[in-house]
Amino acid sequence: MKKNNILYLLLIILIIMNGFFLFNYLGRPNHKGPKESGHFIVKELGFNDTQLQQFEELETKHHNKMRGVGDDIKLAKDALFKNITKTSISQFSVDSLIIVISEKEQQKEKELFSRLRSVYELCNEEQKEQFSAIIKKAREFDNRGPEMPHRPE
Repeated sequence: MKKNNILYLLLIILIIMNGFFLFNYLGRPNHKGPKESGHFIVKELGFNDTQLQQFEELETKHHNKMRGVGDDIKLAKDALFKNITKTSISQFSVDSLIIVISEKEQQKEKELFSRLRSVYELCNEEQKEQFSAIIKKAREFDNRGPEMPHRPE
């Protein structure tokens, strides 16, 4: 009985997290989605026509790879969450699915790195400095995490 309670709690947490991410991604009226970040880079770095064409090719390849990996993750998560309602759960099966999901997440990170590295290689020396500054600023924002309210002492 206690194992089921833990699974139900995890399910509720995952549903809440998915709702939050869906709202954050789809619910923001001024947010244009992933393509907007590509256009931001092109605009900020001032790519010429040749660079722009190469960038578009990179973006298409990247998008296709990420879609494939995302589909694989979805399938693995669907298989994982089917276990929640089963009367008997194989811990080996659950662990295997979690490993598959984590490996796919690693693939996503590697693909993102590869994309950013490829964009960097498209840049001339001046653009490389700008690109590095953009990445540094994005990483600083990423590392901050959510703002926590200060408690009165």
